[in-house]
Amino acid sequence: MSAGTTLLFNVQDVSRIEIYPPIGIARVGDSGFDLVTGVTRGEPQYFFPPEVPGHDQFPPGDLVNSAFRDSSQRIKRQAVVFHVYAFNKNNEILGEVHPGSGVTITWTVHVVNSKPSFFKFRGICAILGAHPHSELNLIQESIGRHLQSYETPMCSLTLIVDPGQLSITVEATGKMKNSWFPITGSFYGSQATPTLVSLGQISTDDKGRLIFVAGAGYSRCVSEPKQPHFQPDIISEFDSIDWVDDVCDGWVNAAVTYTSMTRTGVKMVSVQARKATVMSAPPKFAWGVHAPTTLYDIIEDIYVEAKGWKAPSTVQFYEHIWPALGGTYELSWVNQQAFQGHGPAGMGNFIPLEGDLASKDASHDKLRREVFKRLRKPQYEDPAQASTMYMPRLSGDDGDAIEPGQVIPSTGVPIKRFSALTGLQYSRFEKWAAGTFSADPPRWKDYESIEKVPLQLQPLALTLAALEHSTGDPLYPGLETYWIAKDPAIYLSDALFSQSTDIPPFRIDHAKIKPGDLSRGLSLPWQSDFSLCETHWWPSGRPDDVINILDWQRVLGHGTSVSMRDFVDKVSPLRKKWARGLRETPDYPQDYYPGSTDMVHQWQNLGFIKQKDYKVTDGTTSLAVWLEKERCRIQERTEGTTRLASGFDDDD
Repeated sequence: MSAGTTLLFNVQDVSRIEIYPPIGIARVGDSGFDLVTGVTRGEPQYFFPPEVPGHDQFPPGDLVNSAFRDSSQRIKRQAVVFHVYAFNKNNEILGEVHPGSGVTITWTVHVVNSKPSFFKFRGICAILGAHPHSELNLIQESIGRHLQSYETPMCSLTLIVDPGQLSITVEATGKMKNSWFPITGSFYGSQATPTLVSLGQISTDDKGRLIFVAGAGYSRCVSEPKQPHFQPDIISEFDSIDWVDDVCDGWVNAAVTYTSMTRTGVKMVSVQARKATVMSAPPKFAWGVHAPTTLYDIIEDIYVEAKGWKAPSTVQFYEHIWPALGGTYELSWVNQQAFQGHGPAGMGNFIPLEGDLASKDASHDKLRREVFKRLRKPQYEDPAQASTMYMPRLSGDDGDAIEPGQVIPSTGVPIKRFSALTGLQYSRFEKWAAGTFSADPPRWKDYESIEKVPLQLQPLALTLAALEHSTGDPLYPGLETYWIAKDPAIYLSDALFSQSTDIPPFRIDHAKIKPGDLSRGLSLPWQSDFSLCETHWWPSGRPDDVINILDWQRVLGHGTSVSMRDFVDKVSPLRKKWARGLRETPDYPQDYYPGSTDMVHQWQNLGFIKQKDYKVTDGTTSLAVWLEKERCRIQERTEGTTRLASGFDDDD
């Protein structure tokens, strides 16, 4: 317990308060829980992701020894921290609010898992094809995930996990009660007796900030009440009847109370924040690997195009261009197609060209234009770009990308099977190609903690850091959220910040979007989609193929660098499927999903990919290396049962 922190501003100047990040993402992990038996095993361990953009070497620790697993080899959960900031009547930021010296913060959280009550999965393109004049958030499909009716509110309550609102008050005395409060609700499904489901837990730190820790990633079926830990074979692609997992979303609110001197004496003043959003999601198994388009990019594009926000007019190479270009090299360590084009020996490896790409010198004009020509236009503008010749080489919102040699599907529009940058991203690349940009270092480059970031930039840093590790495209259905994220109607239109470029106005309109709405369109259980999307979908979070650290060491020893020639000859052939050991799901029959079944049982044993202290060298160029580590031995399944095999698969 620690005393309250003295505020660096006069509380009497506070006109309003805001919560940052406005959208936070927590991630599940089995630390503190035995997924084999479905039994709690002590307190979960967790870690905090970076709160400053561009800091990817997490969890905390040095580059070599930092661990994503606890001492029992269970995956640590990724927490998210919410801060309260005060603003004056001129909308100027005053500072972060901490309890103490007469100031009290009351946090309220309401999260829900409503996936079992939602409609049968169909991609956004299929839905808009059937309802071309409908608003995205008003579309409803006629076929439900469950056999029973859920048209009435009473019935639908049996198909959601709603723990209700949970509040924590951090007293003005400054004594922080860093106790944990569980978030637990009931799920009925087809049964008359409820099953308790834990969606996570909340607490506060010694500065009064809210900590949200996600659930264990536990999925089960309730159709056999005599078997509380029932996990039958998955027989549906995305919509498993009577299943429930512990993924959720909802809102976070804060009220700050303090004493104020008035003409008539002292009175208590309470200032209410606008709600922030929290989502829980699967673990990010590839750290330091970024998607070409993140949820930050999706939301920024919406606010510029549909909400009138004035984003920074100057294209900054290291903030707007290099994350996508440099990210292709990162992706090469978790995706075979990216490796072929953008890996260490690939013709499209941009890392050695960074200096040229960041230069406005006329001698590099052709290079910039050639790169830009390979970008797929946004919003399906050019159907002729339905080809792997264009970037990104990822699937789209209407299904799997069409690989060379594949037959073009008879349904749908081919271009919609490919991912693309947002309109704002594309326009920035267009300006960059024309030489209209700056190459200043990122504004947060020199700061390692949020406290050291200049106050004016802290809201931006928290907003971007919370979303830069997410996946914004494709959303079919998605990892952190589904296609609802692309609907402008779900976001607040913020007049207060419409002219500010330093503070993103990103905020979900929780008057429209109820707790549970942002995750309800995802796969049920979450492991089904995590198994099926094993090629060019979301390799930045769910790797496709990797190189294990022990394979590297067996071939090259423990040296810290390898020549390009030895890398090509000796290391490249070592690539393996990330989900090796799990069965593959065939195209037919349509009710047979052995890979999804295995993912329910085995996901916690899969490896983490992170940057290691090895290098691939080619002349004067030194290239970073991402390797798989912390992979546990896959459990053996026999005759519908699971047996835990001791030890590790190919890691030490």
